[in-house]
Amino acid sequence: MTGAPAIDPEALLCALVIAPEVWSRNRHFKLFEQARLRQVRRRAGRVRTVVRQLAGQHRPRAEVVGEQVRLDGSLLLRYRVPELAYERAAAFSPIEAAALRYALHRAGAGPLDDEDRRRVEGALERLTSGLELMDRGRLTPDA
Repeated sequence: MTGAPAIDPEALLCALVIAPEVWSRNRHFKLFEQARLRQVRRRAGRVRTVVRQLAGQHRPRAEVVGEQVRLDGSLLLRYRVPELAYERAAAFSPIEAAALRYALHRAGAGPLDDEDRRRVEGALERLTSGLELMDRGRLTPDA
């Protein structure tokens, strides 16, 4: 993508988890032609899916049965939906785990500690680097 600003992958991941409609692939197709950012989009989709399941946005609601924070800050999460006899384990990088907890908190489905808030909001601030506010307040890359 020539002439476009460099996008921080962690920042984009947080934005795609918190407000995916702002950075939709249809609106920013050229951006998602980059392999590393396509991967970020897929990772964010996986986090959003877990948020929907744990927040009960698609009934029935999932429940956490195990959570392990590893030394590197990554998270191993096990959850289940008893009504469906469904159980899943998912591993999240530190930024994915912070975005997951941030989104769950916004959905009214969990607490948010200051470290996760700072991590996600700091990433979102980095996203605005090299960008300008345009198009009725939406963030779009400089052209």
